[in-house]
Amino acid sequence: MPHGVFGLGWGEAASLGTLIVVILNYLKTSLSNTAHEANRKDMEDLKDKLTDFKVNVNELTQLLKQVNNDLGNLTKRVNHHSAEIDELKIDVAQIKERIGMNDENHK
Repeated sequence: MPHGVFGLGWGEAASLGTLIVVILNYLKTSLSNTAHEANRKDMEDLKDKLTDFKVNVNELTQLLKQVNNDLGNLTKRVNHHSAEIDELKIDVAQIKERIGMNDENHK
C-alpha cells in the first residue's frame, strides 16, 4: 500500500484536496454572485428604460388623440364652410337669374 500521493501523506493530500475544493467553491460562488448582481443591474436598467418607453408611448397616444380630435373639428368646419359656399353659389345664381344676367350673355 502506498504511503501517500506526490510525496505527501494521506492526511496532507486530503487536506490539500479539501483546500482546493473550498477555493474552487468560493470562486464559483463569487462568480455566480457577480453574475447575479450584473444581471440584476441590467434588469433594473431595462425596467427603467421600459418605464420611460411606456411614458413616451402614453404621451404619443395622448398627442395622437388630440390630433385626431383637432382633425375631426377641422373636418366639421371645412364641411360647414363648403355648405355655406354652396348656398352662396345658389344665392348668386338666383340673383343673376332675377336680374336677367346669364353667363351665356356676358361671356
